[in-house]
Amino acid sequence: METAKTLESFLRAHSEEPISALKRLGGGYYADVYLVQCGKDGPTVLKAYKQAGVMQEETAQLKTLRKHAAVPMPRVLWTHEADAELPFDVLAMDFLPGTNGGAVRYFSRNKREHLAEQVVDILLRFHAAESPDGFGEIVSKTRYATFQDYYKPRAAVVLEKASKLDMPKAVFATAKSAFEQFDSIFYLPIARASLIHGDYNMWNVLVDKTACRVTAVIDPCNGCWADSEMDLYQLNNANGKQLRLLETYARKKPLSENFAQKNAFYELFTELEHYARSGVPVIKNRIEKQAKALKSFLR
Repeated sequence: METAKTLESFLRAHSEEPISALKRLGGGYYADVYLVQCGKDGPTVLKAYKQAGVMQEETAQLKTLRKHAAVPMPRVLWTHEADAELPFDVLAMDFLPGTNGGAVRYFSRNKREHLAEQVVDILLRFHAAESPDGFGEIVSKTRYATFQDYYKPRAAVVLEKASKLDMPKAVFATAKSAFEQFDSIFYLPIARASLIHGDYNMWNVLVDKTACRVTAVIDPCNGCWADSEMDLYQLNNANGKQLRLLETYARKKPLSENFAQKNAFYELFTELEHYARSGVPVIKNRIEKQAKALKSFLR
């Protein structure tokens, strides 16, 4: 509530147009999200960030992903970096219509398949984009010749930070063992530095439920130039299993020989990375399930 009041006061002080009261749309690991009407300009979505640096990363990711998106993505209107007047970063975007895809349920198999085809084709369009300079963060100019050169040091940082999290010892032991076997898990070369969304699940897909049509994609997180399969564990989140998104993707683009073990590694290490960065308490039963899946592939 305090965040909303501070942000609303800031907007009123800096706008020549009438400002509506902020409406909270939701929130997540890194930001609270609000809707505001400013004069006749239409609704604007505001993200108020909880950690430094995340706004700059998401801004860069949105701008890059929009260039390759098959459907609309939010357009960055303005940004604010934390200062004495407004002590948190803010990203302002245009509002895109649609229902959160994670809440969409269809009894008709044809509708489920039709929606799944769209969701996967949008992801494949992102993955078709390739960085000629190699692998790495969108916000950074540093690039790496191989995915392993980029991702192994990143995973090492995650493991070090995970050692300080309050979670079952067995989970950390599995993560440590998996990192020690990194070269055995990632034994195949990854030829393309593909553009990934980083958080591509149905919660971040907007849908016109009546028309059974995707209207927009939102909220990239950890979007980068990477192994395209790094995006895929998210396809089973929300209602992705009901829609058979992963199966649809695999039919359109065959998965690598070592996909299963990579997928389990990506899921556990990405979740640990989120917990370490956000400071949100670890959901123990969830992280235990993810660690168990990865452990099944370890020697």
